[in-house]
Amino acid sequence: MSIKEIVTYLLTVIGIGLICYVRVIFSLRQQSNPDNQYSKKELQIRKLAIIIIVLAILLALIPIY
Repeated sequence: MSIKEIVTYLLTVIGIGLICYVRVIFSLRQQSNPDNQYSKKELQIRKLAIIIIVLAILLALIPIY
């Protein structure tokens, strides 16, 4: 397995982990304060997770041997 593959898998796992983390925090917060809106912090983490996943996809598409 190459370093590119390891980095791609690592970025993907981190991105999906961040999305799951935001969803859990959002769900817990909704139990006490049901406003159905992401907080500013949750939105920032969610955007970071999406950027990380896009980077992983771009890295996977670049043919480096």
